[in-house]
Amino acid sequence: MKIKNIIIASMLFFGVNSFSKSLDERVVFVDVIKSKPVYEEITVKVPYEEIISTPYEVTVPCIQKEHHHEREYRKDDNSIGLDTVIGAGLGVVLGNQIGKGDGRTVAKVAGGVLGAVVANKYYRDEQYEGRYDNRTRYCKKKEYRDEIVTRYEYKKERRFIGYENIFIYKGERYSKITDKPRRKIKITNTLSF
Repeated sequence: MKIKNIIIASMLFFGVNSFSKSLDERVVFVDVIKSKPVYEEITVKVPYEEIISTPYEVTVPCIQKEHHHEREYRKDDNSIGLDTVIGAGLGVVLGNQIGKGDGRTVAKVAGGVLGAVVANKYYRDEQYEGRYDNRTRYCKKKEYRDEIVTRYEYKKERRFIGYENIFIYKGERYSKITDKPRRKIKITNTLSF
């Protein structure tokens, strides 16, 4: 019996509640007189990459170029100096040690000429080497280090929001934003006692 009473009470409660709800709310559909797209202007942050080159110095061996005018500093490459005379004299002394008769004379002349040539060549090489520095020199060289940096620019954009549906209800003008244009708008009236 108790269970029966509970079931009846709950049926009455839900039935009366749904009946009172239907009395409290009334649904009306009204015609839309105009439907137009609605946009809003927004600011968008757009990233972009930029390469920044930063200079820095490095120390490197210098490239040495021999110029043709390097040898021109001497006054006379073909001059016969004291060293040439001494070389010729030593050549004659050495040539005198070789052979007999006419052969000795030829050996003296050949020794003198050879001694003069060797002494003159040695003098020129010494003079040139003394003026040209063979040590490695170092120079400063500018190089660049590239770095990629992300920067931002701001752009204005129009973004679609939806459609503004304009309608008149009870003499007043209203609008409702929807995702699509509508021909009718549903209005729910609530009655209060």
